[in-house]
Amino acid sequence: MFKYFKFKINDTVQFVKNDGHFYRVIGYRIEKSIYLNDEYSSIIYELLREFDGLQVDAEEEELVSVSNFDEFYGSMFEKLGTFTIKFAKKQEDVKKTNMGEASSVDELLDKYNDYRRLAILFKDCLYDLAAENVLNELTDFSESKKDYMH
Repeated sequence: MFKYFKFKINDTVQFVKNDGHFYRVIGYRIEKSIYLNDEYSSIIYELLREFDGLQVDAEEEELVSVSNFDEFYGSMFEKLGTFTIKFAKKQEDVKKTNMGEASSVDELLDKYNDYRRLAILFKDCLYDLAAENVLNELTDFSESKKDYMH
């Protein structure tokens, strides 16, 4: 029947009749129509408009690819192990230079919330990693305060 889908989940697409908006593929389904003398199948993509979250359905012929998820992020996930090591080393350097920067729980929570919002807004795992590092920093901070309190 269908050997492949032209677009994959998380691909960014636009309509052929360009309406100026970007859509993210969030799902797809195959619709089969049977009439008396005619039978056909079509792939319907479920799309999410980026700026306001409007959900739209479209056929494959109506869409054109803007970016392929695998092109941009696939290779990054393969290299993520080496990247996290470099990122961790960079974070250690930043910590050494800015020791007095995050001096309270409020400041750390603000940093965490900022990184989480950026991760959601830009759908970028780098901000998730930064938020995770802030959480680790927060646990270290709370453990050091426990030592002083006892």
